[in-house]
Amino acid sequence: MKNFIAMLCLSVVCTGAVRGDNMTTLTGQTYTNFSVQQYDQDGYVVLHEGGRTNVLFSEINPELRGHYKALSMIPISMHRMSRAKLAPAGPADLETVSGQIYRNVIIKKVEETRFDITHDRGLSTIYFSTLPAAMQERVRQMKVVPDVPPDADDIVTTYGVVFRNTEIILEEPDGLTFRHDGGTTKLGFPALSEEMCEKYGYDPETAWKYGRETTAKKIAAQKGPVEEKPNGPASFELYAIETQTLKDQKYWVRFSVSNITEEAISVETAPCQAEFRAVAGSKTLEIAANGVKELQQFVVPNVAPMYLRCETATYYTNTLLNWE
Repeated sequence: MKNFIAMLCLSVVCTGAVRGDNMTTLTGQTYTNFSVQQYDQDGYVVLHEGGRTNVLFSEINPELRGHYKALSMIPISMHRMSRAKLAPAGPADLETVSGQIYRNVIIKKVEETRFDITHDRGLSTIYFSTLPAAMQERVRQMKVVPDVPPDADDIVTTYGVVFRNTEIILEEPDGLTFRHDGGTTKLGFPALSEEMCEKYGYDPETAWKYGRETTAKKIAAQKGPVEEKPNGPASFELYAIETQTLKDQKYWVRFSVSNITEEAISVETAPCQAEFRAVAGSKTLEIAANGVKELQQFVVPNVAPMYLRCETATYYTNTLLNWE
C-alpha cells in the first residue's frame, strides 16, 4: 500500500511542472513552468520557460531539496551514472567510513546513537557507527539547529516535506496547487494529510478519472505545435539558414532575410522552442525596400531551439531548425 501511494504521489508531482509549477531559490530567482531534468553532486539541471539552468543545491531551501531531487526525469545522480570521481569532503561536509559524502551539513537533532541532518540533497538520519572516530567527536561538538515546527500556514506531506507559508490557489479533484516560500507546487491528495483530504473532499475514484482525462489532454498537447499559417501576403524571405552545435552547450543559428516588398519593413526574429516561446531574446531587423539583412545570428545557451520565428505586423514564418 505504501508503495502504491508513493507511486501516486510521484506521478502527480512529476506532471506538476507541465501544469505550471514554479521553483523559487533562496535569492528570489523564480523558474517558471520548470522540470528537473537531472541532478549531479552540485545541484539540479532545470528546464523552464527561459531555457535550461543549473541550480545549485545551496540555492534551495534545505527542506525542499529532497522534494526537487525526486522530480528528476533521470532519478540517478549523473556523477554515479558516469562514474565521475567525487570531490573530497570539505569543512562543511560529512564523510562516512564507506565513502558516502553529505555536503553542506546542518545538524538538526542529536541522540545517543544517531543524529539527523539536512544537506544538499535533503534530510537524512546518520548513525554514529558509520563515521570515523574523529568525525563522531566533531559532530557531537557541532551546533544543533532544530527544525522550526510547522504552523497553520504550512503543509507537511505524508513523506515529511514541509512547504512553508502556503496559499491554496487551485483546487482540483486529484490535488491542490499552492504557493509557498519555494515557489508554486501541485501535490496529489495521497501526498497530503487525511485532514486536508477530508477538508477538500478527496474521492479516489473521481481523482482517478480526472487524472486520466488530464493525462489524455497532455499527451495530445505534446504531439507538437500546430504550424501557423501566414496571415497575410509574404513580405520577406529567409535564406542561407545554418546551425552549429558549439562547445559548452551553446547552439549557433545564422540566417539572412530579404525584403520582397517596395516598402521598408521591420522583421522581429527569435529562436524558439515548442509553442514558439523565445529562448534567447529577439532581434528587430529594419530592412529597406527590396533590401536584405545578411548573416544575422543567435547564440543560444543550454538548449537547441526548435524553430526560427520571423514576423512583421502582417506576416510570419516558423522555420524548423536542423541540428544533425
